Amino acid sequence: MATDKMLQPEGDETLNTQGEDSKTEKISPSKQKQKTFVAVTAVAGAAGAGLLAYFSHSHYFPSTNDAYVQAYTINVSPYVEGYIKTINVVPNKFVKKGTLLYEIVPLPFQLTVKQKEMETEAAIHKKASLEKQLLQAQQGLNDQAERLWLIDLNDQRYKFLEKRQVVSLEKSQEFEASKQELKAEVNSARLEIERVKTLILEQEGNIKALRAAMNNAKVNLNYTRYYAPIDAYVNNNFSIRAGQYVKPGDVMFKLVDNTQWWVDANFMESQIGRIRRGMPANITLDMYPGVKFYGNVTTISQGSGAYYSLLPPQNATGNWVKVPQRFPVQIKLQQNSRHPLRAGSTARAQVNTL
Repeated sequence: MATDKMLQPEGDETLNTQGEDSKTEKISPSKQKQKTFVAVTAVAGAAGAGLLAYFSHSHYFPSTNDAYVQAYTINVSPYVEGYIKTINVVPNKFVKKGTLLYEIVPLPFQLTVKQKEMETEAAIHKKASLEKQLLQAQQGLNDQAERLWLIDLNDQRYKFLEKRQVVSLEKSQEFEASKQELKAEVNSARLEIERVKTLILEQEGNIKALRAAMNNAKVNLNYTRYYAPIDAYVNNNFSIRAGQYVKPGDVMFKLVDNTQWWVDANFMESQIGRIRRGMPANITLDMYPGVKFYGNVTTISQGSGAYYSLLPPQNATGNWVKVPQRFPVQIKLQQNSRHPLRAGSTARAQVNTL
């Protein structure tokens, strides 16, 4: 009996448990559907909200990975020909504006300057000598003019006396002959003055030409020393050695301008509509993960990259496939001392169009 009593509750518990399980089995499918519906709705709502936020952000903050850092480069080429004397730079070195980069042997140019200076001085002395000749000729003309006046006066007096038969005709003719001779000398003196004046004008032109040649020689002498025109980096394509003979047009190396940096970001035509000049932009570089650079849009190209290519596409014939075009947008940047910019590095550009 005791055993039966003890077993009876266990049976009851078993029956109760089976009853509860049967109730659970009947209720769980509907609840499960509700939970599934709620979960799917929540996921769909979150996905929709995420897509809406993504497209909204992409619309107001267009971005592209097709972007590259750019800088101006200067081809360093000698102004004059000669042998390289000294080189004061090495590849990839930063140089300040006004730094002496190299020097060509200056001796031939110094001799040319000295020669032109001496030729100019000689021409100046010659002009001074001609000016003295001109003064002497003018003084001689004045003296002869006075003599002519005196002889002409005496000739008139003797003619007056000759009419009254006070003096002989021979004496009057002598004065007439002297007057004609002196007139010829006066004319000759005038011609000499004009000749000397012409020589002086020619000499003045010669002096101007010699001075121009002398100044040109001095300029060429200054060109033997090449100074950095800007703050820049020397590129690594360095082909200059001491003792090397160079001439104008030989590109020895390049300077990368450190004062002007920008990013050429190629945005798709569907993104370009909201971008305007002056809008702020964020730039990230692959070489500096997590570092942001800030800039502003400076220019927007009027043509796509394909439009300016050597062989632009011609879609008038054959099968045509629409290909979205990209338009270069220039974004000006500032050099960063801690994270220096380097030309040609890849970047990601994002423009704030709000």
